[in-house]
Amino acid sequence: MAQNDVVMSVRDLSVNYLTERGPLQAVNRISFELHQGETLALMGESGCGKSTLVMALMRLLPSNARVPNGEIHYTTRDGRVIDVLKMSKGKLRAFRWSECAMVFQGALNALNPVIRVRDMFYDTGRAHGMGSKDAVRERALELFRLVRLDPERVFNAYPHELSGGMRQRVLIALGLLLDPQVVILDEPTTAVDILTQRTIIDVLMAIRDKLGFSIIFISHDLAVAAEMADTVATMYAGEIVEIGPVNEMFYRPHHGYTLGLLEAIPSLAAEAEELVSIPGSPPDLIEPPPGCKFHERCPFAVERCSREVPPLVDVDETHRVACFEADRVIAKARETIQA
Repeated sequence: MAQNDVVMSVRDLSVNYLTERGPLQAVNRISFELHQGETLALMGESGCGKSTLVMALMRLLPSNARVPNGEIHYTTRDGRVIDVLKMSKGKLRAFRWSECAMVFQGALNALNPVIRVRDMFYDTGRAHGMGSKDAVRERALELFRLVRLDPERVFNAYPHELSGGMRQRVLIALGLLLDPQVVILDEPTTAVDILTQRTIIDVLMAIRDKLGFSIIFISHDLAVAAEMADTVATMYAGEIVEIGPVNEMFYRPHHGYTLGLLEAIPSLAAEAEELVSIPGSPPDLIEPPPGCKFHERCPFAVERCSREVPPLVDVDETHRVACFEADRVIAKARETIQA
């Protein structure tokens, strides 16, 4: 992708949480770029920092969080570059939803159960100066059609009158109300059945292509990431350890952790052996181990891995990895994934 189509650039971003034992390093020196129309998937175990990262992008971190270093630059449609971490409260409020929107995990909890869907849209439109109720209603009905909902019925419904998949699509429509350039999705297909998951994936891909926004989404489901994403970033212990095009990441992974995640996917082959899980547990982020944080669980680790932190280096123009033993990982991937 061209360098001049970058809508969000993150450089050297860190986030710590203040705890009784000391600072917990939830996100550590993360850098990436999001391009126009691109879908970026964040993969990794629970607790690896995915949610903290996306909350930091919108400055929605809790009060015990600190950002000791880093930059988040957002480029508007008219070419202005905004430093998100230096925005005033007023400008930040305008940035959220109109430039960058977030669809939170758990549609039932994210929607107000005691007011109708229409009132949530009216409240959001009024808070951001969208204009008359008629304009909000017209935009909402248009979005409901795009996400394959019955516009009139859903607009006047209470959340409890809708199924889980319908509520999830209401949240997606609400996130798109002000036509943002970036939409952040936290587990968009969690807690729904496989058919509803299929519908949500189809809806997201169709409206992204139609409206041209960029997506950052968190998912534990590698099948969803494989289908939706253009770019995949693997996170481990608060760091991006590998990032690259989806096909490269799934068929030529360069990091032992990425390969471990892929090997843990159940196979439909009749002769498939039992699942291979990654041994051990994630490290303590208050007192992380020296060297590569994954070395204690990595089958490719050598003595150097326990002493030195591997830098995130270019494999090529679009693929980067932080691993000293990438060549051995690739060789193993050829044997297992491509067999």
